[in-house]
Amino acid sequence: MTVQRMLRAQLDAALWECCPAELVCSVQCTPWLHGVCELCEEDALAFAHKDPAARGKAEAVVTGYTSFKAVLHYRLAHALLSSQAFPGEDVGAEPYALLVSSRGKLLSGAELHPRCRIGRRFVLDHGVGTVFGETAELGDDCYVLGGVTLGAAGIAGNPAGKRHPTVGHRVQIGAFARIFGPVAIGDDAFIGPHSVITEDVPAACSVTVRTSHQVIRLRSPRGVPQDQPVTPAPFSFSPPTVLEQ
Repeated sequence: MTVQRMLRAQLDAALWECCPAELVCSVQCTPWLHGVCELCEEDALAFAHKDPAARGKAEAVVTGYTSFKAVLHYRLAHALLSSQAFPGEDVGAEPYALLVSSRGKLLSGAELHPRCRIGRRFVLDHGVGTVFGETAELGDDCYVLGGVTLGAAGIAGNPAGKRHPTVGHRVQIGAFARIFGPVAIGDDAFIGPHSVITEDVPAACSVTVRTSHQVIRLRSPRGVPQDQPVTPAPFSFSPPTVLEQ
């Protein structure tokens, strides 16, 4: 089975589970669904090319990578919201888009809001716990790991307008990085694991955490830690961050 046929099967399954039958039948052979499938194929091919564990096999990505399920369901849900896929339907496509999005979250553990904007050839690798807010935007060819948050600066009472980050093209975001507020991340930036970003990052810059240490100490025969440190080893896991050009 080709990659496109695998993708169509998964898209059809999501549509049939989340949408009324008459609406599914009305879009199954349309350019609209074909366009969604093409975007998903680009994502799968990029994943297979960039992740050594995939060994260049897009088929394995499509069938076996749960983080790819999040991207596929995002593409479908976003397309439902962004087009007249279901003309004449009184309630519109939004309820079905939200159901598709929820299905993707259950299958993958990642939550990509269907109204956020993600560019082409997007890779979400080990994506459990990743959350993209409604007004987040990512450019083309971005690579994101698990536990990443593109969130608002506040908790309750956030404004209804733009409140999530805008990420440029070819940006890499490490595991558990958190980017808050309507900040801009420039093209080709590298956001290291566990970074916390609340201000703009210029293009081609690297943000890494370098100030925390993990301490190894000798243990007494009874297992009680002694006061004498053995070897302080740098361990990057928490803010503050260092911005490098």
